[in-house]
Parts: sequence; structure tokens; C-alpha cells
Amino acid sequence: MVLFDNPTFEKLLKEVPQYKVITPSVVSERLKIRASLARHALEELWRRGSIKMVCKHNSQQIYTRTTKAE
Repeated sequence: MVLFDNPTFEKLLKEVPQYKVITPSVVSERLKIRASLARHALEELWRRGSIKMVCKHNSQQIYTRTTKAE
């Protein structure tokens, strides 16, 4: 279960899918949230189809924005 306050959640949904390179550390730094929370949030955005997975490893996940053609 991922817990966000409303302004942070709205910012996550609006801004993060527009980043060129999306990692838990980038999201954590820009939204001022913990990396574990950012990791779960990115997983949820990926499930929704808002972002595209580039690489997933035990210690690092890398995502990118989806393009209109996809």
C-alpha cells in the first residue's frame, strides 16, 4: 500500500511521466519522498501504462516516458 498526501500524488501523476529518465532516486529527490515510496509509486505508474520500463535489476529500475505512438 502506497501512501501519499493529495498534492504529492497529483504531482506524481502529472510530472513524473514527463521526465526523460525516471528512476526511484530521481523521483525521490524531486518529490522529496523516500526512495522506497518512489519505487512502489513507479511500479504503479508502470502498471497503469504511464511510463515504460527500460531495465529492471535487483537494485535499480530505470523507466522512461511513453510516447504517443505506443
